[in-house]
Amino acid sequence: MAKSVVHRALDGYRFHISGEFDLAHPFTSVARYAVDGGLYELTSGEHGVATGWAGDLGIRRFDDEFSTQHGRLRTARVTDYDKRSGLKDQLLAVVWQGKRFSMFIPMYNAKPADAIRVFQLLGVTEHGDGLTVASRNPKRAGIAEPAELAKEVPGIGLLEMTALTKTTARRLPSWSGARLPHGELFRDTLDDDSTYFLLATPSAMVTVLPHEGDTAKVPARIGALKVETVD
Repeated sequence: MAKSVVHRALDGYRFHISGEFDLAHPFTSVARYAVDGGLYELTSGEHGVATGWAGDLGIRRFDDEFSTQHGRLRTARVTDYDKRSGLKDQLLAVVWQGKRFSMFIPMYNAKPADAIRVFQLLGVTEHGDGLTVASRNPKRAGIAEPAELAKEVPGIGLLEMTALTKTTARRLPSWSGARLPHGELFRDTLDDDSTYFLLATPSAMVTVLPHEGDTAKVPARIGALKVETVD
């Protein structure tokens, strides 16, 4: 059972997570990038993340494949059906696969040439602990908001992490939280009245969405969790 892990978010921040918990579950990182006036959501993780997404869309094989940036860029056209609205959209499912990590992008009403253009303007680098994406042309492309890193931790819930910066610090509550060994803990509710927690450490902000039935136990358990950004 892993007691300490390091994961890298798409914007380059590396998160060291440690504690007496099972930290072996996979992680994902999500960030939005603006490219030529369009906004695209990129999600990275180990290969199973992209494979699972493609499978959920019903993709059994990709239509096109290209070699780019030391990896394989694959695309497939699917019809995305929204059960709530009853609307259909033509979706280009885009997956970039490296040696260990992959990334996927849903692109609506797009062609494979549009996916190639995105990867011409965004550079992908694969590290031992995750992928990073950076602009190759700042005038035409760039990150639109800080990346998040998400990870399930049994006994606590879903952790959503961002680096603590001047931008992300604006999300901190105006009131004081409970002091913990590795940070300050705040409690609040979502629009559906479910409880969530926000852990602020010296270098990271961690939103904690408890598993059903664990909410009352989270404050005591999370005191044993340490999350920090590392170089």
